Parts: sequence; structure tokens; C-alpha cells
Amino acid sequence: MEMSDLNFCIKNLSFLRVLLVAIGFLFCLSSCEKDKVETEDLLGVDNYYVRYVISGNGPYGRFSNWTATTPQGQYSNSGTQVRSWTQTYGPVNRGFKCEIRIGNYIGGDPTIEVHVSKNNEPFALKVSRTGGSASYVINY
Repeated sequence: MEMSDLNFCIKNLSFLRVLLVAIGFLFCLSSCEKDKVETEDLLGVDNYYVRYVISGNGPYGRFSNWTATTPQGQYSNSGTQVRSWTQTYGPVNRGFKCEIRIGNYIGGDPTIEVHVSKNNEPFALKVSRTGGSASYVINY
């Protein structure tokens, strides 16, 4: 084997080492987020989202002055009469009490629905009530 062939082999080996290190580094970076998600799953950390839906009853059903529990405390709307309202809040933890109260309504009792989503699953209806209030405690 000549000296030029030996130099060529050494250069190729050096290039291959650098290439392998770079590929290994890219694999490590691409799996960082996956490790975080797997760790959260192992720890049992669940994220829940709550969707409140209020619908007035019939063609003249209206409501106003309602409150709903949120992760930040209470959402309240005063004075504005509407036929329907929908809002999603989260993330919240297991044990969160979803509660909604309506102060005033006309044209019949409104329908109140509480839907819950766990870990990006579709929302599931947990409570549907006709009247001035509804509540649900997340316990699954």
C-alpha cells in the first residue's frame, strides 16, 4: 500500500467518524421531547380541558349574568343577554370542580352542558341540565 492510499483511508475514516457523531447528535436532539412526554405519562400527569355550553330555550330564550369556574378563578358576564355561549378552559387537574350558574333567563329554562377532554381525547358530555346551574367534578 502506498502512502497516498494510506492518507486517503485516514481521511475517509476521519470523515466517517465526524459524520457518525453528527448523526448521533441529531438523534439525541430529536428524542428530547419524546422523553418528556413519556416521563409525564409515567408520572400520571393528565391534562383536562372543560367546555361549557349554554343554550337558550326556544326562539325567544335568552340568558344573562352567568358565572363559570375557570383555572384562573371565576369568569362572569353581567348584563349582556345572549341566546348561546360556548367557552373552553384548561388545562385543569383531576378534582377540578366545573360549575356554572345563570343569574337571569327568559323564555324558559336554558340548557347547560359540561364537556371534558382528557389528554387531547375528544370532548365527552359529562352533564346536561335544564335550569339555572350545573356542576361536575373531574374524577377520572
